[in-house]
Amino acid sequence: MGGFRKNELAEKRGYTYRLTRRQLLVATSAAALAGCAPGAVTPSASSSVAPGKELKIGLLLPFTGVYAELGNSMRRATELYLKQNDQKLANRHVTPVYADDANVTATGVAATQKFIDQDQVDVMMGVVPTPLAYGIRNAVHAAKLIFIDTNAGGNALTRDTTNCTPSCKSPYIFRASFSSYQISYPIGDYLSAKGTKEWFLAYANYGFGTESAADFTTGITKNGGAVTGKVAPPLSNPDFAPFVTQIKNQPTKNVYSFFSGADAIGFIKSWNSLGLPAAGYKMYGAGFLTEQDVLREVKDLANGAITSLFWAVELENAENKKFVADFQKSYPLLPDVFAVQQYDGMRALDEALKALGGDTSDKDKVVKALEDVTFKSPRGDFTFDKNTHNPIQDIYIREVKTQNGQTVNTISDKIAKVTDPGK
Repeated sequence: MGGFRKNELAEKRGYTYRLTRRQLLVATSAAALAGCAPGAVTPSASSSVAPGKELKIGLLLPFTGVYAELGNSMRRATELYLKQNDQKLANRHVTPVYADDANVTATGVAATQKFIDQDQVDVMMGVVPTPLAYGIRNAVHAAKLIFIDTNAGGNALTRDTTNCTPSCKSPYIFRASFSSYQISYPIGDYLSAKGTKEWFLAYANYGFGTESAADFTTGITKNGGAVTGKVAPPLSNPDFAPFVTQIKNQPTKNVYSFFSGADAIGFIKSWNSLGLPAAGYKMYGAGFLTEQDVLREVKDLANGAITSLFWAVELENAENKKFVADFQKSYPLLPDVFAVQQYDGMRALDEALKALGGDTSDKDKVVKALEDVTFKSPRGDFTFDKNTHNPIQDIYIREVKTQNGQTVNTISDKIAKVTDPGK
């Protein structure tokens, strides 16, 4: 379409970011949804990148669909960080430009191209689902747009891969969240080393769900463990009863799951209504299965579930206590890991730009500044792996408990300084 620049690198790779008529309609819808999204801001006409001038941050998040609450949480964290810093990063007034991807890759790709060509954002952040992160990789790389991924955990986004399939690392892409390997492999290794060898898998049948299941399987097989079967409901599955019934009708009691958002809520409710706890089945999973957005809805139905993640509300450090308190002052709920990821992404960008006096004109200098960022986060020490741009972080083994009237993840153990292999 005439409104978009030719993307020569993308064409060389065999990709195209010109929009079909259908994609243009999707992009128009995405822009309209973004304008209606809570906290949406209409960008000004200024495109200056001089220090002290407006800093545009494109935030691609789901405000509708299965992951809507994840997008809302990340928006809250963005607004909290800006509120605490007089709406500025490195003395530059920030204009957030929100777009709702609705968990649809074509919608997100179109919104990303709009960030680049029309909004001319200085930095891009956000993205919840892995397929979307993979889908926009070549566009942000070709544009040399600094992209700080604040959720999507697909391994390939920060790894060397053959022919960049399904994706690959870029100097311009950083991740303030996690890789599938970091939250899935260590718990498999940890539990199988303690003697739990036979496992049944249940996971959302899309990019990240399959990666999480595969990484967990690698972890258990290291210590002689094995998978005895699996169920893989589609993403945004409306009824988990048939799949939970399949779990109950087989003998392996230890079940590792990857579900998140509304899917996690549906899975846990069906798990209980069909009597799996009473039948001796035990729930394990990647931490999103029992994150605070889920626990707010299922409460003590998740008690006893054991998951792995790099953060928990109950984590004992000064930064986390302050973050939780500050969040609750602004919003009537406990924060979740999605808020932490976005908050840390904002902090990392802020620290990098302060080192550059706020100047984002030289993208390679911004890359170097981000690589050098280190600070105390609610999750603990925060730093990027300079090779992969994936975070290096502690992974916590957590158990869900209801205490003092609140259902939370309590920390039972820690696997220190987990890095992604990068290959």
